[in-house]
Amino acid sequence: MKPLRPAGLPGSAGQERPKLLSVQPVADGGGSERALIAMIRSLTSSGWECHVALPDLPALASEYRDAGAILHIVPMNRLSTSGSQARWLRYCLGWPRSVVALSLLARRVGADVVHSNSLHCWYGWAAALVTGRPHVWHAREIVFQSSAALRLERFMTKKFAQRVIAISGAVAAQLDEGNVVVLTDEADPSTFNPGRAGRFRYEAGIADEVPLIGSVARLDTWKGFDTLLDAFPMIKERRPDAELVIAGPVVPGKELYAATLESRARSMSGVHWLGPRSDVAEIMADCDVFVQVSSQPEPFGLVIVEALACGTPVVAGDAGGPAEIIAAARDSRGACWASGVLVPPRDPASLAAATVGLLPAGPSSTDRRRSRTALADARAGGFEELFSSVLQPGRVRLRRRRR
Repeated sequence: MKPLRPAGLPGSAGQERPKLLSVQPVADGGGSERALIAMIRSLTSSGWECHVALPDLPALASEYRDAGAILHIVPMNRLSTSGSQARWLRYCLGWPRSVVALSLLARRVGADVVHSNSLHCWYGWAAALVTGRPHVWHAREIVFQSSAALRLERFMTKKFAQRVIAISGAVAAQLDEGNVVVLTDEADPSTFNPGRAGRFRYEAGIADEVPLIGSVARLDTWKGFDTLLDAFPMIKERRPDAELVIAGPVVPGKELYAATLESRARSMSGVHWLGPRSDVAEIMADCDVFVQVSSQPEPFGLVIVEALACGTPVVAGDAGGPAEIIAAARDSRGACWASGVLVPPRDPASLAAATVGLLPAGPSSTDRRRSRTALADARAGGFEELFSSVLQPGRVRLRRRRR
């Protein structure tokens, strides 16, 4: 299949540009892909030519192209500890073929660096080793499913990567610190900002004066939607006028769970079940409180950063990346109401109390939401510096950065 080129990118560069091949083993439109697109946008603006290998044409293809990426379809299977033995067998049998295809692709496009966009991506390191390219491994997960998998990935990232990018201190803590640098993902201020308020409520028929709570995430068993629905009746006891919106696509393999969750949500008064949405920024900006309290520690929590960028206060789980985000928001904004509150996971009563405490005391209004001040932009950046340091070791000194 011919590579899918962004508009305006010439087929052959007139001048030598450093080239990156990112390996993205899933194309589900999740947070890792959106963060990858933001990274590519930063790198292409710095003069890099960015290629991305995906297992299928992604739902975010237009966003990739707009960021300047050149897309390539390479057969790859998804690695999952929850898969059946047959799935593991398919992964093992298909792994050599995928590595060969990626190695040929790296040589064909003249990649200077191979980048794996997930700790669970086990293809990139092998393709980099075969072709003699430096390898940068992006760790986006906290591995709680399997201690054996964590030990193996800790060894592999230490042995087969020149640099490991951890998206939070919580992710970095589980890896060998010798080659790890923390670079956080950031919300795109042109998309996520308080000025997005007003449109979603108008189109959904939700009045301006309604206290609105929102949660946006992929529908997975550990994302805490059960706890949120447990907490909502407690919220309604104290704020009978409050309403809740839930949006997000279903994670493959979790369709039965999502259907059960949807049935429960639709049976509750004041709950709006939205399903997959493309207007996430408008939803966040129109909420009075955003909730993301997962049952397991989030590696980072990009949606929390995006909600804060929209000027919406957040109730988040007191573990992993969200705890770092909220702490940084408080440090940069003092006691600003638009930062957030941390609560224990799986604790509906605490979630309800924190949410009610952040809801406006009086009627909400579009004008009030528009007047919010978003979280100050504190971009970690540093991607061009990091990848350049791999190409030119010793010339660029990396600094650990955190929000």
